[in-house]
Amino acid sequence: MTGADPQKLALLEAVLFTTTDPLTFNELQKTLHVRKNELEALLKALHERYSKLEYGIRISDAGGFKLIVKPEFAESVAPFTPHADLSRGLLRVLSIIAYHQPIKQSDIVKVVGNRTYEYAKQLEEMGFIKMEKKARTKLLSTTPRFEEYFGAKTEEIRKIGAQDKGEPGSQEKQQAEQQQGAPQS
Repeated sequence: MTGADPQKLALLEAVLFTTTDPLTFNELQKTLHVRKNELEALLKALHERYSKLEYGIRISDAGGFKLIVKPEFAESVAPFTPHADLSRGLLRVLSIIAYHQPIKQSDIVKVVGNRTYEYAKQLEEMGFIKMEKKARTKLLSTTPRFEEYFGAKTEEIRKIGAQDKGEPGSQEKQQAEQQQGAPQS
């Protein structure tokens, strides 16, 4: 770990732990009364700390900074999270939107059914998605609120989806490429 001031590091950790909404770099700088380079060092120190296996949280920088649960523990702690009140249907539609965005509402209806209209309306009211009229349907995509709330960037979601489906960028492809580049014995 870097030579960061332990008091300021503890304060940064407390701020990131207690915030419900991600905080911008400038907000953190004002709250901690530190210079840019000092805050960068503090964030780096916390990132290094929480990248270790013995910690179940990490720093997210999606829409700002805050502490979030590591993905491998998300399912175990889901019943205790604020979004536990989202139904499976809402989460299903939201995940489809996040992965395929922008996506036509009519395409989701073909997969999920007519409840899609109700789910999309709820998700828009919650601020997770935006709907834009396009011909006889609507184009759906996530908002910055989605990234802030779930602590995940849509690029990360697409990458994980590609790995799960075995698409280019998948773990298998990466392993094959590594083996091809490995020296022959």
